[in-house]
Amino acid sequence: MMKIVLAESELELVPESIRHHKSVKRPKDGGGVLLDSNFHHSAMKDLPEAYKRGRPDIVHVCLLNALDSPLNRAGSLEFYVHTRNDDVIEMSPKWRVPRSYNRFVGLMENLFEQRTIEHDKDMLLNMKKMGLAELIDSISDGMEVKLMHYQGRRYAPSEDSVIIIGGFPHGDFKEDLGFEKYSICSEELMAWSVVNHVIYTL
Repeated sequence: MMKIVLAESELELVPESIRHHKSVKRPKDGGGVLLDSNFHHSAMKDLPEAYKRGRPDIVHVCLLNALDSPLNRAGSLEFYVHTRNDDVIEMSPKWRVPRSYNRFVGLMENLFEQRTIEHDKDMLLNMKKMGLAELIDSISDGMEVKLMHYQGRRYAPSEDSVIIIGGFPHGDFKEDLGFEKYSICSEELMAWSVVNHVIYTL
């Protein structure tokens, strides 16, 4: 079993401090809006770490690639999304990622508000507050933990491992988790490239 954690992912609702900016179009029901740098760039300028934030597309592409893989279809993959604000998304094997980005955004906005998404009484998605270190500790169960980083040692695939991949476009992890770093390239790569590599080499 391979377990992948997309860590510190840039998936969040528009912060309160910029919620009334003209670029943020709030829904009629008053619900939250997913922060997206494509649409909210002008509002984000004064946010801390603005250069990293508002990238739900990274999560979407990674989920599409991972959950449609032969490894997942064989029941040998668990995928977790951890966000910059320590929200953790657990997902059922029955869940199918929306192919449309707009539908995915709408689903994530609902998930942030409701904390669970169900269908026919089956829980498909669950969101809870949990730090990254706590998440790794809760799922590793004695497995080897590998932190993917371009400055790490050469990566080799192995079964029964937990793989941590940064879910952000630039920069580095906010905290040093103390795990061994592994690399597939001497240059920074986008998260979905790393996700694809670790899945298909196994």
